[in-house]
Amino acid sequence: MIRSSLIAPIVTAFFLNLAIPAYASDLAVVKADLWNKPDGSQGVTLSTDHVKPGKVQFQVKNVSTDEDHELLLVKTELAPADFPIDASGTRVDEDKFKGLKELGDVHPGKSRNTILTLKTGKYVLFCNEQGHFNAGMYTAFTVEP
Repeated sequence: MIRSSLIAPIVTAFFLNLAIPAYASDLAVVKADLWNKPDGSQGVTLSTDHVKPGKVQFQVKNVSTDEDHELLLVKTELAPADFPIDASGTRVDEDKFKGLKELGDVHPGKSRNTILTLKTGKYVLFCNEQGHFNAGMYTAFTVEP
């Protein structure tokens, strides 16, 4: 015979086990590899280039062996070729963008995770270390229902 004082904790645990996976499934995960090659080319490779609106975890990894990278996210209708460049000509002028999000500075071989809540729209992910954007270190990203 099961005592009634034992039923409540069992029922609570049962429903919590159902709720936790449901919450976790609402979190989209995007893996972003930051890389550079000996020929000078650089880039960002994503596990997916689109997600639904809501919470998104960016798992950023610098797969380079010899350069620091960073990853920034901006919601914009601009194509990367139209991004404002600072006076040095080697970096995006970050002050020209509202709502710019930093996903992390990452040393070679290291990783960093960041969770953001994103709304529907077009985004660009890019590295703004000196010369990296000009070397091709950017990619489009879309949030849509």
